[in-house]
Amino acid sequence: MAEGREMKIDEAQADLRRAYTDGGPGVIVSGLVWLAAAWVLSRSGVATGFVVLFFGGMLIFPLALLVNRVLLRRQREAAENPFGLLVLECTVAMIAMLFAAYLFLPFDEAKVFPLAAIAVGVHYFVFKTAYGMRTFWLLGAAITLLGVAAIYRALPLPGGVAMWVGLVELGFGAAMTARGLRARPAV
Repeated sequence: MAEGREMKIDEAQADLRRAYTDGGPGVIVSGLVWLAAAWVLSRSGVATGFVVLFFGGMLIFPLALLVNRVLLRRQREAAENPFGLLVLECTVAMIAMLFAAYLFLPFDEAKVFPLAAIAVGVHYFVFKTAYGMRTFWLLGAAITLLGVAAIYRALPLPGGVAMWVGLVELGFGAAMTARGLRARPAV
């Protein structure tokens, strides 16, 4: 890209897809965090499980970055790419929504993880714009619906909503990573 020229939307999206392997590694790491939280939740209760989810969530970006840069040999996104900031901004909103879920602990702990699922699900909708991939709409909708279904007990979720969010993210993340590797092999 020429120095001083603003990126076009499709260029910025392609740049993020290249740098982050279609976002797949981040989704995989998030899925692993959700599964760890589900395991702790099943053994130590909602409050401890939520601590694992919240603080494990802080490791998602650094670990995904490590996977993309070291294991998958992806170069960072262009400094002038505005969509990296867009992803960060929606993540800040998600953290606020996770805090709101946490506030339910003393009142209705059964809603804490479903609300956290909704927070994570809706934050993925913005990734469609950042990456230019409708897959993020599907991922966001699936996780959001899991959260809503768990709140209203509309769908039996053996193992709980945290486990199912983790499994959904692992499936989507694996497919997204594979697509990203096929479309843009490492340089």
